[in-house]
Amino acid sequence: MVMIHNPKTMISISKTFLSSIAFLFLLVIFPTAVHAQTETLTLSVSPTLFEMTANPEQEWLSTIRVINANPYDITIYTDVVNFAPQGESGQGKFLPVLDEEAGGQTFAEWVTLDQTELTIPAEQTAEIPFRIKVPDNAPPGGHFGAILIGTKSLDTGSGQTVVETSQVVTSLVFLRVTGDIIEDGVIREFRSTKLIAERPEMDFELRFQNKGNVHILPQGEIKIFNMWGEERGLIPVNRQTLFGNVLPDSIRKYSFSWSGEWSLADIGRYTVVATLAYGEGSRQFASAETAFWVIPWKITLTVLAILFAFITFLVWSIKLYIRKMLKIAGVSADSQQVNRVDYRVKKNRSVSMVAPIEEGILDLRARFQDSDSLREKLSSTLAFVSKYRIFFSLLILVVLFVIAIIWYITAASTSDRPYEVVIEGLEQDVTISSEQLQYEARKEEVAADNPDLSAKEFPPIKIVNQSGVPGLAADLRIKLEAAGYPVAELSTDLERIEANTVVVYAPEYDTQALELSAQVYGALLSSYAEASGTETPIIIYVGKDLENAVQ
Repeated sequence: MVMIHNPKTMISISKTFLSSIAFLFLLVIFPTAVHAQTETLTLSVSPTLFEMTANPEQEWLSTIRVINANPYDITIYTDVVNFAPQGESGQGKFLPVLDEEAGGQTFAEWVTLDQTELTIPAEQTAEIPFRIKVPDNAPPGGHFGAILIGTKSLDTGSGQTVVETSQVVTSLVFLRVTGDIIEDGVIREFRSTKLIAERPEMDFELRFQNKGNVHILPQGEIKIFNMWGEERGLIPVNRQTLFGNVLPDSIRKYSFSWSGEWSLADIGRYTVVATLAYGEGSRQFASAETAFWVIPWKITLTVLAILFAFITFLVWSIKLYIRKMLKIAGVSADSQQVNRVDYRVKKNRSVSMVAPIEEGILDLRARFQDSDSLREKLSSTLAFVSKYRIFFSLLILVVLFVIAIIWYITAASTSDRPYEVVIEGLEQDVTISSEQLQYEARKEEVAADNPDLSAKEFPPIKIVNQSGVPGLAADLRIKLEAAGYPVAELSTDLERIEANTVVVYAPEYDTQALELSAQVYGALLSSYAEASGTETPIIIYVGKDLENAVQ
């Protein structure tokens, strides 16, 4: 046997072997560290916002719940800091109390936590009591703070490192001290981000300034009207939120987006009116208005070209008609004589405005008198139309123009059109459709009629309005929920209009889809090719066929 020794190969193998041994050693010695890095830590608090009113020298007690949803124990650490606005987007900054600044005048100094360190068992909830002692010389107005609850990395002191994911959650505390309270706010600016849009889509910015000494929550709505005064959108402002507050001596910017259904009849100038209310002592109001234009330039140029051609043809036809009148009157139709206007034409040779039409009627009557059979009369009629083709072309164009005007006014004055709005938030944007707003306006009646209604054991349902009829999907949702079916989502498809209602479902829910189809007036069924894997495995696409069915 011949053995060949290669020093370089042996050194490489030795290094690889030692590296593997070292890795396995680390896995055995530090399993906690590796495990902690691969886990995701989840920590939450409730409530996330305290709002209270207190008098000087008053003491207020409460608790904050900390939820450990992790499969292992965690140690939390608490602290209280002051809170102040930062920028105009609603974000804030935390201001710890420095020893050299502590004088009892800041909110964080009034808050006492019973526990600053606590271990919460796996999948358990702990309550941390705290108290607020308002000093007797506390200035009236708003005072703001935050209770910070978080985790951090520790050194065990035994030479081993325990690695934990660091996370901090916050519960805001807004305190109003009674006294000389000033609630004063104004809409500093309200505008659309563009002056002209090609489609009914626009972004808006509203800046609200708090000029008082307490926080205020402006609530209201923004309404969008077309040039005919018909409402084309409604944006709720802080209607169902507690985090749209504006702190004293600050400006808060709210951003919104609006998308409406495309319609040629809605081209033109849009007016947007914002109306907000605020104040707890006495309700006050602030309003502002802006405007923008929806002008699809390609379509607009085409319409203007057609209109120009129509007017040109109309003017030419009128001139031709006048020349015909002059000819009947025996006046030469050349431009020089027409411009001079021959006043020497005798009265008995005067001609009426309808003379050319009368001449045409007499011509048609004479042609019919010379025609005996139906075929000859038809041929005479065709010859008559051909002879006066300019007149009939103008007549058809005028009729079409009148029809177009009537359609435009009718379509533009339609009271309801579907739309969708997006409200930008600190964490995520909120999308609201016109269907959802109509549903919320009507669901209270259903709740009153069905106080003990309980949902059936049924997969979540999503309803999408593709009918082009506003409110149709909202009515269907009310009907289904009245029967106990859980509807998880309601939306509008602004790009499509379908005639038929279709229930689309994942294959494993074929029995439930068949039951639902019977509830939706025998709607068509369509299955996914495979399991959907979504939170709403059954989707109802509402078509125009439900317009007369849903009551």
